Amino acid sequence: MELNVLKKMLIGGAKKILDNKQKLNDMNVFPIPDGDTGTNMDRTMGGVLQVLVEIGDKDLESTDFDSLYTGALMNSQGNSGVILSQWLKGFLKAFKEFDEVSAGTLYAAFLSGTESAYNSVAEPVEGTFLTVCREAQENAEDNLDEDTTTEQFMKDIVEGAAESLKHTPELLPVLKEYDVLDSGAMGFVCLVTGMLEALDESFDIDLSEFASVAKVAQGAGIPSMGGEGLAEFGYCTEMIIQIDDDKVDSFNESLVRSDMRDFGNSLVLVKEGNQVKIHIHTLKPESVMAYYHRYGEFIKLKIENMTIQHHESFISAMKDVAIVAVADGEGFADMFKEMGVSQIARGGQSNNVSVMSLSDSCKNASAKHVIVLPNNKNIIMTAEKVREVMKDSVIHIVPTRSMAEGYLALSSIDSIVASASCDEIEKAMNSALEGVHIGLIAKADKTGVYNGINVNTGDYIGVLDDDVITSASSDLKECLASFIPTVPGIGSCKSVKIFTDDSNDQALADSMSDSIKEACPEAEILSCLGGQNIYNFVIAFS
Repeated sequence: MELNVLKKMLIGGAKKILDNKQKLNDMNVFPIPDGDTGTNMDRTMGGVLQVLVEIGDKDLESTDFDSLYTGALMNSQGNSGVILSQWLKGFLKAFKEFDEVSAGTLYAAFLSGTESAYNSVAEPVEGTFLTVCREAQENAEDNLDEDTTTEQFMKDIVEGAAESLKHTPELLPVLKEYDVLDSGAMGFVCLVTGMLEALDESFDIDLSEFASVAKVAQGAGIPSMGGEGLAEFGYCTEMIIQIDDDKVDSFNESLVRSDMRDFGNSLVLVKEGNQVKIHIHTLKPESVMAYYHRYGEFIKLKIENMTIQHHESFISAMKDVAIVAVADGEGFADMFKEMGVSQIARGGQSNNVSVMSLSDSCKNASAKHVIVLPNNKNIIMTAEKVREVMKDSVIHIVPTRSMAEGYLALSSIDSIVASASCDEIEKAMNSALEGVHIGLIAKADKTGVYNGINVNTGDYIGVLDDDVITSASSDLKECLASFIPTVPGIGSCKSVKIFTDDSNDQALADSMSDSIKEACPEAEILSCLGGQNIYNFVIAFS
């Protein structure tokens, strides 16, 4: 099959994920409504669609595969979205070497995708997306021979993925405990199923469906992974030419000016006798030189890379250290700014910030060193990808798992002098997170047995460091009262900071300060309006 069939396959996979987005979100094992796997994978594939819209009806070229990956990466968010983007990185990279889609080239691409996905995770966990993409590829490999068609190869991929998905609970105990399948793995099954369905001749592509996506892409300006930025700045090219006597009459100034529109902008052209002075900003100075060299010899020639000049002046004007923090509530955003955060990246649980959005916040911080507080375990991997794509700043990541931890990390630098180095600030922040427990209280939207505790839909549940430890029907006060004493080491705790979703819950927390004090008599009890989504209370014990 011709290489362009990949367009149909990628669109088919994206559509299948979109059609199952809510199902993937609902598959989250946690009883609190914070599932966003479907949303994350859909946004990642949306980045691919943006680039496909720009490519349009043109044949796929080698450079298009880099752009498709960049679109996926910059729009990826959450662990599921970032891992999917890294699978696509390997899958698409393989096709840069091929000019057709066949069983053999697809095998190479799926193998490359599997390797790329595994390499993107520091500690790969089986029973997830990783297992299913690998076992799907291995199943297709076992059945591959010289007679295998493209369609049959993709059927083997889908069958292998579907069979592997069934066994994810056997590999990941938390899935077995809650009797569910892995949502990221299910997302991969959707992707490859859609790719297979797109091979049917009746599958129709209407890129106009994605016109709104293209407008978003145009406004977002998907950046180059190379970091050169020459499309924005280019080369300042200046030259003086001595026109040969026999070519003076053929030098038509109006025509030359018109031709120069295809070479660049900011043109200045002055002709005096047999000499012409030219100034132009262009991406291809060699083409400009070749154009004028046919008229005569260069008396003067100067070419300067404006991108390098821009970066040097930009870096020299940067402050040394800035902090970027993720926040999804106005209360937290305001607190973080008061505590010295330069830029707030809006997002959080169930609304993970994308690589592009977090990159923009880091860029806007305008610092040589940028310390990022992800404030969510699902955004740490996103921050790591930002570190890969940022060129002007060094990105440091303090792995805060919640906005409460972000608050503690920022509080730790109050006593540090203004002249402190980035390393000193980062060290203080990391030290502040040692021994910290994070509690969450929210309403459950699923019924089940979690960590041995019966939970019904509508119950308030208390979660400590990702484990459900208490449930209290529909009484928030009762849940908070029963939750506090169960925290390990609560009697020697020095600080309990409660961040509330609204003022009513803050009043409830304040009214219980005396009873909380009984459980931890040496602790400072503080409640703040965080304005966070989903959770009534986010509590930091330190």
